[in-house]
Amino acid sequence: MKYLFGPVPSRRLGHSLGIDLIPFKTCTYDCIYCELGRTTHLKDKPAAYMSAKEIKAELDTFFANHHPPVDFITLGGSGEPTLNANLAQIVEIVKNLNKAPLAVLTNGSLLWREEIVNALLKADVVLPSLDTVFIKTWKKINRPHPLLKLETIINGLKGFRRKYKGQIWLEILFVRGVNDTEVEIEALHRVLEEISPEKIQLNTVVRPPAERGVEPLTKKDLEEIKEKLGPKAEIVVDFKRPIEERAELLNLREEIIALLSRRPCVLEDIVHALGAHINTVIKMMDGLQKENLVDAYLHNGKRYYLIRKGER
Repeated sequence: MKYLFGPVPSRRLGHSLGIDLIPFKTCTYDCIYCELGRTTHLKDKPAAYMSAKEIKAELDTFFANHHPPVDFITLGGSGEPTLNANLAQIVEIVKNLNKAPLAVLTNGSLLWREEIVNALLKADVVLPSLDTVFIKTWKKINRPHPLLKLETIINGLKGFRRKYKGQIWLEILFVRGVNDTEVEIEALHRVLEEISPEKIQLNTVVRPPAERGVEPLTKKDLEEIKEKLGPKAEIVVDFKRPIEERAELLNLREEIIALLSRRPCVLEDIVHALGAHINTVIKMMDGLQKENLVDAYLHNGKRYYLIRKGER
């Protein structure tokens, strides 16, 4: 599969069948915490990337040949999905399948654009981000395209809320010493009351970030913030539920490479995402490392695998 990946275990969406709508690291932001690394193509407006026709063909093939549990079909992947000018067509295709609810992962930076708002009105869940309401912090943590304006983005989120009848699960990713102060949290709280999402999902740095020195908050820190933000706030934790193994796994090597091309993974992530036996995955990872296709390193006591630079 060129555009589909998973189902992968998601901390927020259960078993999520992902659709990658954007070339690798094409985004409106260059966030310091991004697990995919630095943004290589910083954009401020949509363009024609992956075609709706090709994505439909992959979805038809997937559902004709696979039967793993799927809680959501998710538009996301390795860049900002709302940058794809074919977004409205792709949303229509997924909804017409009637296979699973549609979720859209977005940094929320383009929800002021009318064509994007209209495209997302049919989604079941939209999961935007808002890490800060202060321009200085925004430029430090999200490193946006220079033509974007934070005030426009915040007003866009408020306007989207007024039009959109589905669920909004808004994520805040906290970085120690950057957007976790009392002033930051109080200001965020005021704006969130106007946006009125169904859920406020608190996150912090879990996977290796784009920049060194980007530190996570502790569970206690997040619990304290949760109390301040009220009953809609919840802490997003690691997804633990096991996934059913597939009896036959085709093209395991290619599937692992495709998965690791999108994000670093620990061994358990690969097992759950691909439904393979752990011993099979261990042997495959050993082979990929010997072929110099995959690197491994320790981060916070966990061993992460990723595609070696130059192999993506």
